[in-house]
Amino acid sequence: MKLRNKVFAGLAATVLALTMLVGTAMASTDQLPFAYPNEANAATDNDVWVKLIGGGTVISTTEVADATRTVDITVEGKCSFEPELIFNFDGGWVPTAPGVTDVDGSTVLTMPMNGKGTTWCEVVVNLKNKTEGALAVTKMEFKDEAGAVLLTWPADAGAAATDDAAATPKTGVVSLAFVFGLGAAVMGTGSVVLKKKER
Repeated sequence: MKLRNKVFAGLAATVLALTMLVGTAMASTDQLPFAYPNEANAATDNDVWVKLIGGGTVISTTEVADATRTVDITVEGKCSFEPELIFNFDGGWVPTAPGVTDVDGSTVLTMPMNGKGTTWCEVVVNLKNKTEGALAVTKMEFKDEAGAVLLTWPADAGAAATDDAAATPKTGVVSLAFVFGLGAAVMGTGSVVLKKKER
């Protein structure tokens, strides 16, 4: 009976720890540049969410959102992929799919984005079915009807984008060795705690 309790306590703690790890690994970001894994067909959906206005972490103001009509998304790397760019706002989820895109250096993807009258709006970037090679979202430029840049994200994108895109990619994958090591440590801790409790 005692051994079964120890095993159950260790297993429960391991499952809880793994749930927290996976949740963190798959979390989306508004921090650019964001580099994807170099491997082909890596999971790349919903990694980048940049919120212009609304609740939570936002990068701008209602005035900028009202004037925004397009967003230019700069992608750097050397591979092929299928972009899906989404304008998400209180009126719905509006995707734009430019089709298979090749990048060898840098390319700009343009998405319509009419923020007039919105109470919250954001850009979601999905880069699907990538081939082997580097790929990173490095910059967004929000533009008005005349094509004038209202806002650049990140603010210092001009100088830092090229250097950061070449940095180690954020894979969003937890090492199995780390997971099993953590599981063993948690089980051991569970056993020690139970032994102390029995005394």
